[in-house]
Amino acid sequence: MSGKFVLGSDSEKQAFRSLKALKAHISTEFGPKTHEAVYAVINTSHPTIAKNDYTPRILPIPHKLGKVTSQKILLVTKDPSNFYREKISEKGSATEDIFDSIISFKKLRSIAHSPKSLKKLSYEYDLIVCDHRIHHLLHPILGPTFYKSNKKLVFMVQMAKPDAEAQLVRGKKSHKLKDERCEPEYILKQIKSIARNSSFVPSTGSCLSVIIGYSDFEAQALTENLNAAIDYLTNKAKFGPVGGIIKNGVKGIVDVHVKTSESASLPVLEKDRSLTK
Repeated sequence: MSGKFVLGSDSEKQAFRSLKALKAHISTEFGPKTHEAVYAVINTSHPTIAKNDYTPRILPIPHKLGKVTSQKILLVTKDPSNFYREKISEKGSATEDIFDSIISFKKLRSIAHSPKSLKKLSYEYDLIVCDHRIHHLLHPILGPTFYKSNKKLVFMVQMAKPDAEAQLVRGKKSHKLKDERCEPEYILKQIKSIARNSSFVPSTGSCLSVIIGYSDFEAQALTENLNAAIDYLTNKAKFGPVGGIIKNGVKGIVDVHVKTSESASLPVLEKDRSLTK
């Protein structure tokens, strides 16, 4: 393994053993080529956030989870979507073939009137992203279909690189100046980062769940991704303000297990819970 295992050498050995056992179980049950998500479940002594937040944060890992070209992606834009669709889908654009669909917030709200259509939407796409300016409006509309147990969270993207000197324009229905830029190259960079890396959502409870890879990854790669995830979540000095959200760092971790959505949890680290109270 490259780099020191954050939880210590004993936990590194246990993680590798547990991940090998998990892979062997999945291979026996469903075949060696099964592509099943593997999660690290991290229990903490304190919540990582005071109130519910439904914004997924990127969590960098060394062995990528996927790539843009292998995912079906939906983009939700501000209204109207015509301007963004034309720029993003323009022939020769960096994002010409990236998105399978581009819809407006108004269209999404219309789809959400039908629970059946909304559920279909959640299963139809591997990845759903939206303009960061409308992200805060999504939770009341998408509701438990997306947000119960963080089933299908929507990632934020900025339509252009932040620039204090960007030329603003006056809206048609408002005198307020707005940044209406659309930069395909910058959008593509963000989508690539989302597709290749893992993510996490801070919890008001004591449990964080993070994808560290898939069952067809080597156990060593899964172990290295697990280590990177723990390091990012505990090292505030290096990765703050987004990373390092676990209070007291590694000491704030009660236990760590690995599992799939259907399997039993296998141990990586188990502490005496009475010592963390």
